[in-house]
Amino acid sequence: MKTIALNRLNLMTMPRGNGWSPKQKLVFTAELAKMGYRLSSPAMLDEAGAGFLLDYKHLITVLKQKKGGNVAYVPLFKGFPNNVPDDAIYFFKRVFGYLGNALDLFQSGEKLENGMVIPQSLFNLDDFGADPVTQMQTKALYEKALAANAWKKGDSHTEWIELKIIFDDELEARLEAYLQSLLYSKSSIKQDLHTDLITLIEYFGIDSIDPRQVVFKETKAFLLKYLWEQEQYAAIGKMVNNAVDVLRMFAALTDTDVSLADKVKFPKLSRKQRKQVLAMLEKSAGLVEAFKKYKGLWLEIGRYLHPGEYARQFPLTAKAFDALRNGKLETFASKTEALLLSDQVGELLQHLGEKPGVFGRKVHEVLRRFPKHTLEVVQAFEQVITQMELKNLLVLRDYFNTINDAEKRVVVNKKGKIKVLDNNAFMELDAKQTGAVIEAIDNGIAEKVITKESWENKKVWIDPELMNYTVPLQQRKASDGIITVGRGSRIGADFTKVMRLFVYWKEAGMRTDLDLSVAQYDAAWNYLGHVSYTNLKEAGIVHSGDIQSAPNGAAEFIDITLKHLSAKVKYLAPQVYRYAGNTFADMECHAGWMCREDANGDVKTFDIKTVVNKFDLDGTGAYAVPFVVDIDREAIVMTDLFVGGKDLHNNVEGAKTNVAMLCSEVSKFTHTKPDMYTLACLNAEYRGAEMVGDPEMADVTFGVKNCTYNADDVEKVLSELI
Repeated sequence: MKTIALNRLNLMTMPRGNGWSPKQKLVFTAELAKMGYRLSSPAMLDEAGAGFLLDYKHLITVLKQKKGGNVAYVPLFKGFPNNVPDDAIYFFKRVFGYLGNALDLFQSGEKLENGMVIPQSLFNLDDFGADPVTQMQTKALYEKALAANAWKKGDSHTEWIELKIIFDDELEARLEAYLQSLLYSKSSIKQDLHTDLITLIEYFGIDSIDPRQVVFKETKAFLLKYLWEQEQYAAIGKMVNNAVDVLRMFAALTDTDVSLADKVKFPKLSRKQRKQVLAMLEKSAGLVEAFKKYKGLWLEIGRYLHPGEYARQFPLTAKAFDALRNGKLETFASKTEALLLSDQVGELLQHLGEKPGVFGRKVHEVLRRFPKHTLEVVQAFEQVITQMELKNLLVLRDYFNTINDAEKRVVVNKKGKIKVLDNNAFMELDAKQTGAVIEAIDNGIAEKVITKESWENKKVWIDPELMNYTVPLQQRKASDGIITVGRGSRIGADFTKVMRLFVYWKEAGMRTDLDLSVAQYDAAWNYLGHVSYTNLKEAGIVHSGDIQSAPNGAAEFIDITLKHLSAKVKYLAPQVYRYAGNTFADMECHAGWMCREDANGDVKTFDIKTVVNKFDLDGTGAYAVPFVVDIDREAIVMTDLFVGGKDLHNNVEGAKTNVAMLCSEVSKFTHTKPDMYTLACLNAEYRGAEMVGDPEMADVTFGVKNCTYNADDVEKVLSELI
């Protein structure tokens, strides 16, 4: 429980007591400072007890892991960023090294564990953390480099993370509130939070949760899983509203994808459990639609449920399964498409009114197909708009505000992969049409927000900086890391320092090669060059060398001195490629960046206190594009993309055009997607608050940090503001 509080909420929990001695306080705060942590209220140590020391070692380990300091980083070139060899000369020496070993030309030299003989005249092994010829790790070179790095001094710069002290008797209330913010979120939460979610549910019990507020379908699946494992079938029956809830529950029970984007495994069911499931399906709305949408999954689960044996008891379910097997299902979607191709506008609008969410997704197409019926379409949409989720209305609002001007449309799927589509498939709507539908959406948003807790007589301050942060609506596949904000958000950065990119991976069962790269683009996203294992240096950028195996855990770095870049370079796109071996998700793997003052070979290559952001790489895809550096605006754009492609042998040269297109579109998200500033203003206006210009005068504050609602308070934002 204390680990969750520290890792997720930056809360350090201590027992109450008579206070720490001056020596204890000095040692403790110094230990934190070495890792880049400091206490927001160090005076509280005067009220803390010594019992905290029982958890001390574990909590220090958690803090190290949070910033990536729990593993060892050994680059290929030990002198990085100094003494990085010339590409052509180094490549020639490697080729000569291969030939010399193959032809047994080397009569003297050090023989490595992998059998390679390295003559001193070819390479000085004291300069390398891995075999310089094969670029494979060897234990002896790895340990020698590790020992040498331990004696190096630390960087003079520190990137601080503030920790807040709370006392043990406050912990439960804080974590119960956190549990509720996770469960009551109106959108997806990160998959990496699921373990915490289950732990907290088991600790606090089901009675601490209001099932009516668990509205997001995938989150509900985890609660259903808990109830199923407790055999609380009556409670499950009350929570299951449709057949898809059942599928998601099975996905949660078997640790498969609750978004149903991947194949679901099904548990073995007892006779009693089969009857419970069939009873849920019998009372489910939209059974035929659910069966058709996930036909393959239902055909498979039908073999477990044996619905024909219970046809008398559950006739509707048995009939639906029979229709599914014989292809006789008529779906809502097929009827929608048929009506769109007809002239029956009235029937189409009545039909779409049965599913407001589908109406919202189709309203543009309906307006385009039937421009003479704009008033009729908008009026029908207005009748159901308050039945839509607020998050969907916010997305639609920005969609219609920008769709006529956009050349591309961006779609992020349930797996976190992104697609950029040409927008010419959607003909422009005229100003009358867009104006009418936007007005209807605005009215719907107002009606949704006004039902929230009133802020009448309260004063609200909103930081304009929130215009640079998107609302974090798609968190399902978001990378777990120090900085968690909406995709496309712009984070301020210190461009006077050296930005040091890093990636770490430890292979699991097979040789694995990841490659850290960075591509350069001009203002129009035209490719200007790159730095990677194929090109170790460019003006202002240098690579630490390519390591092609990771039995001990491998690391690669790239230093970027922004003031030394070519004046033409306006964007940088760091990337991590899977060249061979394990997928990101199948091994220990993370990346991030540091802010370095002393970027020299005599300073620690990885210094935990300089880490700005560390994030896990566990998505699916051929390569990851975690962020973009916008040089003119001095900002980091959080892209968090995992891009599909060929399974192996990926590199920056083969993806430079695709990366440019993806990153250029995500960089526009603060203009094309809901932003945090607008969300804050909507809540302030429709909940009756008074806006003030000074945060000290406000009862409720919105900002980047130290506010009532912060840009990275993802779960709180999704549960209380959406």
